[in-house]
Amino acid sequence: MAVFVDLDDDADASNDADARYATECQARAAFETGGLGGLSIASERTGEGVVNANRNSVTEVFACYPASTLITSHIDLNTLDSLARTCRQIRENLLQFRSQLISRTLRCSNDAVALSKDHTLRYRARASNWYFVEEDGVDREGKVGECARDLVAGCRRCGEVVCRNCAMKPPAPILLNHRHRRLCPTCLSLPLPALVTPPITTPSPLTSDTLARSVCQCATSGVWLCQPCGRGLRSTDNTYDSVWRWRMQYDPSLTEGSRRCGRAGGCAAAVGVEEEVDCDAEDGREGDSRGATSPTPSLGSGSGSERRGAGYARHEIEGIGGVVKRKLIRRARVGAPVEEWEDERGVGRFMVREREGGRSWCGWCWRVVAGEGERGEWGI
Repeated sequence: MAVFVDLDDDADASNDADARYATECQARAAFETGGLGGLSIASERTGEGVVNANRNSVTEVFACYPASTLITSHIDLNTLDSLARTCRQIRENLLQFRSQLISRTLRCSNDAVALSKDHTLRYRARASNWYFVEEDGVDREGKVGECARDLVAGCRRCGEVVCRNCAMKPPAPILLNHRHRRLCPTCLSLPLPALVTPPITTPSPLTSDTLARSVCQCATSGVWLCQPCGRGLRSTDNTYDSVWRWRMQYDPSLTEGSRRCGRAGGCAAAVGVEEEVDCDAEDGREGDSRGATSPTPSLGSGSGSERRGAGYARHEIEGIGGVVKRKLIRRARVGAPVEEWEDERGVGRFMVREREGGRSWCGWCWRVVAGEGERGEWGI
């Protein structure tokens, strides 16, 4: 099918479009009132003064095929349907490219991955209980269901595009209070736009809508994480809470300064420290990654502990029973120590200010949780 457009006189084409719109409005009104007999060609002359209010620079963009396909490639089918419902002019412009736009909507990153039928029934049987979801995804290859097209969005932590079938099952609402991480005094003193993820670097003025998309929305819009990022949320929360419980159960003066800022290496007052890593576990992870990329091992390849001996960064430590372990010492950036308030220490509770509406850091999506006062100030 070929479409020929005469672009010689744009002014006449605009007037003809306005006249057709006025005629359609009169015909629709006549049909609803039952007065089709009184409608005549002369009505076109009386409706020349009616102007289509929906014809503007924004709606005309969707009449351009390259612009429509570019916009559609960043939205899913639900958003495309909502876009077509905004006004009549946008709907008419999108209908002419309907089949092409539907095929170009946002796709899941696992759309080309082969379907794993062996794990489908097991995953569906255990997906009803969120406590089994963390360990269900370990050592699983492929996907457990066909990728959806109606609900596709980027992971709130890493930005990986996943559909509703590949996204992590959201935790129970009762666990939302465990996602809070305390910030250090330096991060608490910074303005809210300085803590958003990803950083806002546009030269345009900062608006409330832009800021609302950059802060944590786990409590309002739900948790949307991919499988790798969503795995281990429960165990991470328990580990963080156990540090505070241990200090309150024993002497609070012990391990002073061990509670670090929730932003970790991204803290505004982060410092560099030396940390020890088990070499056997580190080499095992590297071997798994190499095995996934190269299924045929090269000559002379063995385990990581056999190939790499002791050195400047790798130390051999003899443990109980004469077992020799290798430790890797490396530099890492950690957050500054956080404050512990006297009122929380007296009642034996922790993270009270954060759970009651103070600024904190979300341990699930790794975004700042705006305080109640900041939400009212920015209108988010």
